[in-house]
Amino acid sequence: MSTSPAPTQSPSPSQSFHYPGCLNLSIVQHNCLGTSNVFQTLFSFFTSVESSPHIVALQDIPLWRNCPPVFRNYKCFFPPATDSYKPRVATYFQERLLSVISILPLFFERGDLMAVNLDSPEGPFDTSHNLFCLYNAYSIPSGHTRSISPADLFPRHDYPTLVLGDLNIHHSACDTTRLLSNHDQFISSPYFDRASAQLFFLLNTPGSTLGSRSPPIIAPQFLTCPLPTLPCSHFCPPGTTPSRQLVGIIPPSQSFSPLRS
Repeated sequence: MSTSPAPTQSPSPSQSFHYPGCLNLSIVQHNCLGTSNVFQTLFSFFTSVESSPHIVALQDIPLWRNCPPVFRNYKCFFPPATDSYKPRVATYFQERLLSVISILPLFFERGDLMAVNLDSPEGPFDTSHNLFCLYNAYSIPSGHTRSISPADLFPRHDYPTLVLGDLNIHHSACDTTRLLSNHDQFISSPYFDRASAQLFFLLNTPGSTLGSRSPPIIAPQFLTCPLPTLPCSHFCPPGTTPSRQLVGIIPPSQSFSPLRS
């Protein structure tokens, strides 16, 4: 998998923004369903709550001239459009966060996958690791396959790595209450096998679901260890599709279990 990293200039430190630290850093993942209405509803909801997320990872983003929309107080990074593909994912960072953490966006000559390295002398979560990597993926279904292979989705790194997004896979490891077909298991098993082999943990609480639809769905998130615990909480702003709820990731305090296939 080739990368074409596009480093960003590190802003000077700011005393006006308290470093998020291991208790406060929040990450949200959401599928915009390709519409600007979902995007606007989502970010408008952030302005109405006491603490807006530090990082927002979006999939199936609306585009204007091959660029995702902007929103005040956030800096957007996304794969550059080419003749072969357009961006399908975008990752937004609070501008104040960029004053205390250096980031390096990584692109892979495709529009459905990107990564961002977060670097801080104190560590994005704790002092055990200065570097943390976030993968934002929109794995598009096509028959018996998905657009992102297990090998591309779960790399081997020597530092903590979080993989999140709309992966379009369902597996009994996390969908414990869902009646899965042989087709679901056939598609998802190579991803869970690869994740386990690369020492990823399943971050979602088994059996937790996104939305009230029947059958309920879940968006698997994966994390390598060691890293302080990142329990998931699910919530949905008014006006968004219940089956595409948010995943808020806020450390730490409880231990989580290794991925079980």
